[in-house]
Amino acid sequence: MQKGQEARLDAYRRIRTWLDSKSDVLGLVNKSTSRTDLDAAVVKLETDASAQGDATAEMTSRTKMKATSREGLRLDHMQPIAAIAKKKLGSTPVIQDLQLAKKNTSDAGLINDGGTMALAAAKYTQVFLDQQLPADFIAQLNTSVADLKAAVAAREIAQLQLNERTRALKDQFAVTHTDVKVLNALVVKQLKGKTDLLTAWKNAKRIKAKPGVPAGSTPPATTPAAPTPPATTPPTTTPAPSPTPTPAPMPAPTPAPTPAPTSSAGPTPAPSPAAASATSTPEVPKAA
Repeated sequence: MQKGQEARLDAYRRIRTWLDSKSDVLGLVNKSTSRTDLDAAVVKLETDASAQGDATAEMTSRTKMKATSREGLRLDHMQPIAAIAKKKLGSTPVIQDLQLAKKNTSDAGLINDGGTMALAAAKYTQVFLDQQLPADFIAQLNTSVADLKAAVAAREIAQLQLNERTRALKDQFAVTHTDVKVLNALVVKQLKGKTDLLTAWKNAKRIKAKPGVPAGSTPPATTPAAPTPPATTPPTTTPAPSPTPTPAPMPAPTPAPTPAPTSSAGPTPAPSPAAASATSTPEVPKAA
């Protein structure tokens, strides 16, 4: 049963309890056929909800059994045959029929692949026996295929039963809703002017729509957060270029005057007589 349906069933139980507790002021309301129908509806809804729970448990169990059968067929029987065939029969025409089915293959596809593999492997029985597979490996493969067929069929039956129980609940809720509407009209008429009782009646039949919020209560109001003003980007100002200082011209270096070479010795000495005679012009003798 869904949460919304559970909430409605709880509301119907509260209505019954409230009507019984106010029988002294409701007059003949509790003797109406709608009140009798409500009592019967609550009992039937509880029975149908229990049946739906059983169907759900059966569906879950059958789903697990089918998954176990699928993996058993693929891994325990098809995988060894496919591995041997890939090594020993890779060049034969039947290799396509001896490949391992993918994990996400549909139920019908896996059943078909298992049967096809059994037929192909039977043509090369000795190859697989040489790899020490059991002598009845083909029979085991066929049995596993049959087990998967049975598991798939059992799950389909469980699914149909669950759908049937769910539909029965939905239909009964629709009928009971009309009974409550009739009862509401009768109660409002009977309690005209009795504000307190009418308020209590409304609370009794109110359906808790959301989990976690008690019937008849108002969830606390939430203060909306103040809107966040959009971020503003300050205008970008381009700084004025600062003037580049002009360097003062450097004075050209003045070359220092080169002093005239001076002799470090004293005054030039007079030539010696020998040197003077050597350098003097020889006197030419006069003719006689």
